[in-house]
Amino acid sequence: MIVRRLLPAAFLVLAGACSCRGAEPSPAAPPAAAADRPNAILISWDGLSRDVVRELLKDKKLPNLAKLVEAGSFQEITVKGHETETRPGHAEMLTALSADATGVRSNYEGGPVPEGTVIFDRLKAALGKDAVATIVVTGKAYVGSLVPDGSRKALDLFDAGSRGAATVGPLALGALEKNKARRFAAFFHFLDPDSAGHGYGRDSAQYRQAAVTCDAWLGAIADWLKKEKLDGSTLIYVMADHGMDPGGHQHHNAPDSWLATNDKTVIRGGTIADVPATLLARMGVDLKTLKPELLGKPLVGKPAAEPAPAGERKTPAPVSTP
Repeated sequence: MIVRRLLPAAFLVLAGACSCRGAEPSPAAPPAAAADRPNAILISWDGLSRDVVRELLKDKKLPNLAKLVEAGSFQEITVKGHETETRPGHAEMLTALSADATGVRSNYEGGPVPEGTVIFDRLKAALGKDAVATIVVTGKAYVGSLVPDGSRKALDLFDAGSRGAATVGPLALGALEKNKARRFAAFFHFLDPDSAGHGYGRDSAQYRQAAVTCDAWLGAIADWLKKEKLDGSTLIYVMADHGMDPGGHQHHNAPDSWLATNDKTVIRGGTIADVPATLLARMGVDLKTLKPELLGKPLVGKPAAEPAPAGERKTPAPVSTP
């Protein structure tokens, strides 16, 4: 009788022990961003000429870009190897590859870039698909069309359309809010300078106002990062795909791009492809392992011990700098 009474209790103990041995531990959450494991945001101000950026910085019309430069540097970027147009410029910006590798040489040549070559594909392959949230928000549908189907599916958020900063800005902030719990890498595209340049000309007040509008959204992103305590662990790279022809409404020969960044290790200028290569390297990707080999090379070196005063930033330009 005593044995019969003890059997159920013994059975429960054994069953519990068995279930514990067979249980899988909960997977650890991916590590959050840190200064040595940063987030990255790449922002395109489509069609904004380098000399106009310098003019507006000098006139203190771009206060948020100026803060970025003060934290890091302003560098000259030159468009090479393809037409100074939107699709080839952004194909290079999103892959760090040459036009020969992507097949996108003008707005009218080439489709999506090859599968697996978008910088966000590279990040997930190198760091783990769940280790980094990847985001693309564009203001031109045909910039989004550069991203092939497989790459779109791998992204954590993809939103492409034809719309101005008033729409793209809130979408960008919403995308960051949605993915703030993990490390993230984001690409945000603002069409406004290019649209104003085509409509009113490079020398117009509207062209400059479009840059001011983009700067306001850069400030909103910076404020959000500060509120979330992510400002110290997020690298920001702001650039253009091409400039605008002086005195005109087109960009037939407008290779003068630029880079403004808070990345203190960026110490030189280069080509468009060098900027995404820098982003990949700074996020921990071994560029030597990538196939096809990148056209771009990181723009980095040993950072200065102390930030240079405003107006004395690290730049190869012989003219006065922001």
